[in-house]
Amino acid sequence: MDSSSHVFILSAILMLLVSQSMATVAPSELVEDVCTEIEKLMMAYGERSGYVAKYDECVNALQMDPRTATANISTLAEISVQLAISGAKNAKALIENLLGNTTPSREPLQNCLSSYVNITGHFENALSGLSAGLQSSHFDIAGVLDLVKICELELTKNQTHILQLTNRNHYTRMFVEISEFLITRLELYHIGNGFTQTRTQG
Repeated sequence: MDSSSHVFILSAILMLLVSQSMATVAPSELVEDVCTEIEKLMMAYGERSGYVAKYDECVNALQMDPRTATANISTLAEISVQLAISGAKNAKALIENLLGNTTPSREPLQNCLSSYVNITGHFENALSGLSAGLQSSHFDIAGVLDLVKICELELTKNQTHILQLTNRNHYTRMFVEISEFLITRLELYHIGNGFTQTRTQG
């Protein structure tokens, strides 16, 4: 086993152990509220992203970061995007590892690798946008869905079935939904706070 394979397997095991341990911790009221609302919205308006975020998946995903337990809405939005970046980088590492092996599926994997290089960039720009301007964060995160679809279409077109990559695409879609919801809620908070201050000053 080469070093890149060893590192990938260790990080996958670590993610699984963290996810399982965090699942036993009761989520904060904010996380419960956020994940409940996301599931309701996804069920009501359909699979815009091709994925309906389930409550338990949402809670377990956010609780991978220990800061979640005491996070406010602003910090939770930051945590969500940071976890999305980590997930995208892990997907990129997985694809690079697959390309390092002898495989007849190099073309779709190369296209998926290109997608995940761009996905990582979109999420990183969205993270910067949380402090510079929330509208730009929305734009960057929305662009991720098209890139995931490109990867999936390439795999389907070439009849390439890689469960690990399918799971990564699923993970990426989930964090698109969570991050967009949190950023929208943060925008509404700022609008409401600004309105309150204006009335007070008036």
